[in-house]
Amino acid sequence: ARRSRKGATIPRHHTCSACALGDQGMVAPSLAATTRLLRPSLVARQRCSVRAFEVPSAALLADAAAETSAVISLDALGNDIFFFLLASVVVVPLSRVLNVTPVLGFLAVGCAAGPFGLGILSDSEANVQLGDLGIVFLLFIEGLQLSPDRLLKLGNFFKLGLAQFILTIAAITAANLYLGPQVLPAAERFILLDDELVRPILSTPVLAFCLAGAGALSSSAFVLPELKQRGWEERADGTAALAVLLLQDIAVAPLLVLLPLVAGSGPQSSAELGVLVAKATFGFGGVLVAGSVLLRQIFSVVAAARSSETFVAATLLVAIGMGVAADALGLSTTTGAFAAGVLLAGSQYRQQIEADIKPFEGILLGIFFMTAGANLDPALCVAEWPTLLSGILAFLGAKLGLLFGLGAFAFGLTRAEAIRVALLLAGGGEFAFVVFKLAEDLGLLPTRLGGLLTASVIISMSLTPLLGELAEFVGDQVERIDANQAADARADELFDVIDADGSGTIEREELRRYLLGGGGRASEGGEDGNASFAELFAQLDLNGDGVISRDELRRGYVDLVLGEQRSAALQDAAAGGAQREPHGAGGGELATAPDAVVVCGYGEMGQRACDVLADAEAGHPLPPSVFAEEEEGGGGLA
Repeated sequence: ARRSRKGATIPRHHTCSACALGDQGMVAPSLAATTRLLRPSLVARQRCSVRAFEVPSAALLADAAAETSAVISLDALGNDIFFFLLASVVVVPLSRVLNVTPVLGFLAVGCAAGPFGLGILSDSEANVQLGDLGIVFLLFIEGLQLSPDRLLKLGNFFKLGLAQFILTIAAITAANLYLGPQVLPAAERFILLDDELVRPILSTPVLAFCLAGAGALSSSAFVLPELKQRGWEERADGTAALAVLLLQDIAVAPLLVLLPLVAGSGPQSSAELGVLVAKATFGFGGVLVAGSVLLRQIFSVVAAARSSETFVAATLLVAIGMGVAADALGLSTTTGAFAAGVLLAGSQYRQQIEADIKPFEGILLGIFFMTAGANLDPALCVAEWPTLLSGILAFLGAKLGLLFGLGAFAFGLTRAEAIRVALLLAGGGEFAFVVFKLAEDLGLLPTRLGGLLTASVIISMSLTPLLGELAEFVGDQVERIDANQAADARADELFDVIDADGSGTIEREELRRYLLGGGGRASEGGEDGNASFAELFAQLDLNGDGVISRDELRRGYVDLVLGEQRSAALQDAAAGGAQREPHGAGGGELATAPDAVVVCGYGEMGQRACDVLADAEAGHPLPPSVFAEEEEGGGGLA
């Protein structure tokens, strides 16, 4: 026993039956466990010339091995938790100083302390399970923040999430199986791809489906903070992104059920599958109905106890308990936690619940991402960087294209909103690790390929803050381009209105008549009272030929309709016209009062207000509802 090593077969020293462990060929669990069990006998044996040992049975050795493993596991988990807490104390303040998301810091620390780095983190399985609670609490808090109105808005985009999930899986699977074999030979001429890693994906339908399912998911832990930081939560693009994320979280459970089925394990009969579906739908539906009645009553009783410890314990119990119930019924734990948050969103205890659970969410999310970073093998990434980079770009491009196309052309988002949603959700998701782990357990995913796929998810998730910056920049640019195109269309309509004689150009008199709503004598008088009007006309007349062409009006449309020059021109021209035309004089035309000021808001409403004033000056009656109309982003009339 003293000579044995962990995992080594104990050698046979002599033929004594008490020392015949070597004959059995058993494997010693560890030196410490073996020496505790092999106790020296006080009675010397007649057949043995050396001091004898009492050798335990194989069952006792197995129990000892399990006990020793449990002790080592608890010790390692305790050390890991100490390291996690220490890292949290350091990473969060440092991230704020560097103005980066703490998640990137947690990933970097996990990579450095993991088995491929310094080897500080040891019990990765237990750490992952502990870190999963961070995702559970994240979705629970997100559910708490959903008011009925916001939940209704989310429902409008659930179809977008469902379409994205299904079409992404279908497109990536089809591309791998049908397009990949044709593209690979051409791609290998320029990129040094690893055939041993790529070929199984292109030739194994189940593996291709597994990759597509994992690639269709996005990261709630990365995207939700980005939405809050940029103030997009209540906007259409933020609501659409949140709806897609929630639909993906709900779809994880069916994906985990479907993967064993296509792999040939799990429920094999339609009856077993029907029971599973019934549990996930009717069973969880019953839990939701019961929860809607009981949860508020439970918190009323807990709050009456006036114990903060009890209130925190009840909050943790509800978040985790609903997750456990959902998991037992075939759904994901995050789905149950999110449902619990939604049920409590309208209660009077919502803010207190959110405040109590927030610290747990932050710490456990940090643990999750540190354990995720610990799975990143830098040596593998360097060795397979062409394959890794090609895979990341392919997945990002596929998700980005599908999300943009669906949002912009099928689900009512503008092009700017669709590009923001697509860029934010293009990265990988944390539940991809769960899918890969299941695929490895089913024997579908080779270890080396699994490590490379895990690295691709971690890297693409880490790109989410950068993708958020890109989404804001590109979205603003696209929005500006679309606004200019719309402005050109309105400028053409306005040109046709101002060009009263249809000459194809706007003369000075035509523009003045339009600004004053038809005041026939407004163009007379000195230029001193119309300096702003002259400046506006000169600004629009870019080539200085004395008339404004259609292209010149397009380029100066914003200044004419929305800018400060229009307001100044209206006031100055109105004042000059009033000095020359007393109220009620001359041809029945109305002159503008000297102190009249027209304030135009931003958008079409302000333009319509000017048209209403023109009709009033021309003697036409005002519609009774003209001042009751509103337009989003528009202005009004003072």
